Amino acid sequence: MIELTGVNKWFGAFQALKNIDLSVARGEKIVVCGPSGSGKSTMIRLINRLETHQTGRIVVDGIELTDDVRAVEAIRREVGMLSFCFLFGFLCCARACQFDWVPLVYFCS
Repeated sequence: MIELTGVNKWFGAFQALKNIDLSVARGEKIVVCGPSGSGKSTMIRLINRLETHQTGRIVVDGIELTDDVRAVEAIRREVGMLSFCFLFGFLCCARACQFDWVPLVYFCS
């Protein structure tokens, strides 16, 4: 399960994510879709702790993402991301969704 509650992310004065709330159940596949610059990649990078959020809460499989390196390592063993670049020319989105082994997060812009 992935839970984002009131998540905010800034890059200097630019607020990339504003009060994001999201809940994804185990086994659920989602599509993150929006125009270029809308925060799709930033949100996914936060879930994988490749970026840090300034405020709010992110919990993955019951583990809150903080500066605790052990928690980050545990999450990274379980969470993956699949970008459009992987799908394009290899699998279409509908076909990729049929595979349970694909930790699917599909970006479209």
